[in-house]
Amino acid sequence: MSGALNTGQGRCQSSARLLISPVQAVVDLGASSDVITKTLYAVHHANRHSTLEDFIAVALPMMRMGRNCMLPGHDIELFGSKQCLSNLLMSNGLQSLARRGMLKPLEIEDAFFDPGETGAAYVRDRTCEKYTAGWLRRNKARAERRGKPWRDPRQKAKDNDLTALALRYGETVLHVRQVIAEITDAPLMVSTYGFSSPVVGRQAVLPVFPDAVRESDDAA
Repeated sequence: MSGALNTGQGRCQSSARLLISPVQAVVDLGASSDVITKTLYAVHHANRHSTLEDFIAVALPMMRMGRNCMLPGHDIELFGSKQCLSNLLMSNGLQSLARRGMLKPLEIEDAFFDPGETGAAYVRDRTCEKYTAGWLRRNKARAERRGKPWRDPRQKAKDNDLTALALRYGETVLHVRQVIAEITDAPLMVSTYGFSSPVVGRQAVLPVFPDAVRESDDAA
């Protein structure tokens, strides 16, 4: 473990996987979002305190479009080394969920995949975050803190993009898209949040079988 907190990207070893799935009672109560939020916080904390060679990657295989916006689904799947996932299991967030009986049994499994198979990358789309009402508010507050003049770019204001999944980390909002692509043997590079760069050719395609692919296969 390093002393300074990590920023930027790190490598996901992807040799193991861990499925975080709420029990049916939690789903029925509409509390599965609490499971996802606490897990995302735990991943971010783990990656910030890990080494740049041992990050955890996040997949949301049940992600889908709802009536008005993108929904995350109930399950969250994590990839990394067995060591980093074992450490994550001992984090306060996951331990709290387990003590409250909110999770199905947790088991770290080996991750098997071959290049050329279909998988998915979960990429952060920063273009969604510019010129929304929240972005304008944060941008103005930042300028005031720094004592710099601020010009209101009102003509560029736009509505939130509801086709991207919005995930909140306190006051920070990440917009994530699911990109179906082929798995390669290139190193998997993800941010401290566990998500991939959107740059084509550098996307971290994970060995998951998303509902979107399954539904497409069933319709064929």
